[in-house]
Amino acid sequence: MKNFMIKNCYIAVLCCLIICLLMEEARANYKEAQTAFRGRDYTKSAPLFFQAYAYPKDKAMRIKSEWGLAQSLQKMGFMYSASKFYSVIVRRGPKASNPYFRKALEELGRINNTASLGQSHVVQLFKTQVDPARIPGPARGFYFYYKGIEFFRNKKYAKAQDYFQRVPPSSNYHLKAMFHKGVIANLAGRHSRAISYFERVRTLSREGAEGDWLREQANLNIARVHYETRRYREAIRYYAEINRESENWLDAIFEAAWAFFLMQNHNSTLGNIHTLQSPFFENRFFPESYILQAITFLRLCRYDEVKKSLVKFKDRYRPVLKDVKSFLAATKNNPKLLFQTVYDYRAGSLNKYRSAWAILDALSRTDSYLEAGRTIRFADSELARLSRAPRKWRASGLLDELETFLRKKKIASRSGVGKRLFDYGKTYYTYLNELSDQTKLINAEMLLGKVDALRSKLKLDNEGAKKSYNFIGGMKPLNVGQDLEYWPFEGEYWEDELGGYVYNIDDKCGGAKKK
Repeated sequence: MKNFMIKNCYIAVLCCLIICLLMEEARANYKEAQTAFRGRDYTKSAPLFFQAYAYPKDKAMRIKSEWGLAQSLQKMGFMYSASKFYSVIVRRGPKASNPYFRKALEELGRINNTASLGQSHVVQLFKTQVDPARIPGPARGFYFYYKGIEFFRNKKYAKAQDYFQRVPPSSNYHLKAMFHKGVIANLAGRHSRAISYFERVRTLSREGAEGDWLREQANLNIARVHYETRRYREAIRYYAEINRESENWLDAIFEAAWAFFLMQNHNSTLGNIHTLQSPFFENRFFPESYILQAITFLRLCRYDEVKKSLVKFKDRYRPVLKDVKSFLAATKNNPKLLFQTVYDYRAGSLNKYRSAWAILDALSRTDSYLEAGRTIRFADSELARLSRAPRKWRASGLLDELETFLRKKKIASRSGVGKRLFDYGKTYYTYLNELSDQTKLINAEMLLGKVDALRSKLKLDNEGAKKSYNFIGGMKPLNVGQDLEYWPFEGEYWEDELGGYVYNIDDKCGGAKKK
C-alpha cells in the first residue's frame, strides 16, 4: 500500500510538472507571438498564437490568443479562416469573461462586406440571444440587417421590419435594409410607401457592383408594384431601365409582355415573346411565354397561330418534364449530387438531362446557388494559399485546423443549397404541369369556340386598355409623330435586334383593330 501511495504521488508530481512546463511553453509562445504581431510578422505570429490558444488550462491567455490568431489571419487576407475564430468569440455572447465580443462582431461585419460569409453562417452566428443595446455602433448595421433577413425569410415581416428599421443610415447595409422595407410595405398593400423606398434606393445607390445591383432591383420592383396596381404604362417605363447585359433583362422583357397584353397592345406582346423564344436563349426557362402567346393570338381570333403556340409548348416541354422528373428522383436524397449536377451544367461539362437544361439553368441563377458559389470560391482561394504556408503552420496544427474548417464550410454550403435547389426544382416541375393543364383548357375552349368563356375563366384584365400607347417592342420609347417602317422577319435573328421586335398583325375577330 505504501509503495502504491508513493507511486501515485510520483505520478501526481510528474503531471504537475508537465502542466507547468506546458503552461510555460504556452506563455512563451504567446509572448513571442505578441512580439511578431507588433512587428507585423503575421506569418510567424499566427501559429504561435494557435499553440498558445490550444492550451486549455489558462483561459485568460487562451482568449487573448484566440483574438490574436484571428487578427493575424485577417491581416494576411485569410478572411474565412479569421471568421472561424471571430465567430467562436461572438457565439459566446457579451459577458465579462468575453472581452472581445464587440470587436469580433465589428470585424465579422467588415469581413462580410468583402467576402460574404453566407446566410447559414450568419444565422448560426446570431442564435445567441443578445440585448440590442450591447451591439457596438460599427456592428449594428451588420447585426440588425441579418437578424431582419432571418425573420424576413421566415415570413415574420413585422419583426423583420423592426430590425431593418434599426440599421443605421451610415451602415453599408442601410440601402439593402431599405430595399427589404419596400418589399414588406408592398406585401402589406402600402404600394406608394413601397415605391418611395425603392426610389430612395435608386437615388442613393453609389456607383459600383453593389450599387448597380441595388438600382436594378429597385427598378424591377417599382415596375412590379406599378404592374400590380394596374399602372401598366409606368411599369413598362421601369422595365425599360433594365440593361440588356443584365441577368434580369429577359425577366423584364417577359414581365413587360404581360403588361402590354393587359393594355391590349398585342403586337408589342408578341414582339417581346419573339425575343424570348429566339435561339439565343434556348436554355432559358420561360415556358409561360407560349401560354401568353397562345392567349394573345386567341384574343386576335388567329386560331391557327394559337394551335402552333400550343404545339410548340408541347414539343419543347414534354421532354423537359420527363428529364426533370428523372433528375429530381436521382437527387432527392443527395443534395450534394444535386448541387454538383447544377455546377457541372454551369461549367459546360454535363452530358445528361439534356432536355432539362432550361431548369438547371434557372436553378443556377437563383440567389441560393450564386451565394454558395461565392462561398466555395472564397474557400478554395484560401485553401490554395494555405497549401503554400510555412512548415511551422503544419507542425503547430494550425494548417490542419484551417483546412478542415474550410472543407467543412464547402460541404455545408453544397449540402444546404442542394436542399433548397431541390425544392425549387419541384416548384418548377409543378409549374410546368400546371401550364400543361392550361394548354388543354385553351385548346378545348378554342375548339368549342367559347372565346368569351375562356376569357372569363382566365380573368383577363381589360382595365386601362382603352387607348393605344406609344411604345414599340416592349422596351423602346416611340417618339410622337414618328413613322414606323416594319421589316418582315425572314427567320434569322440578329442579336442587336433582340428586345426590339414588334408584330404588325390585325385582329380577326371582326371588331376594332388592335394595335
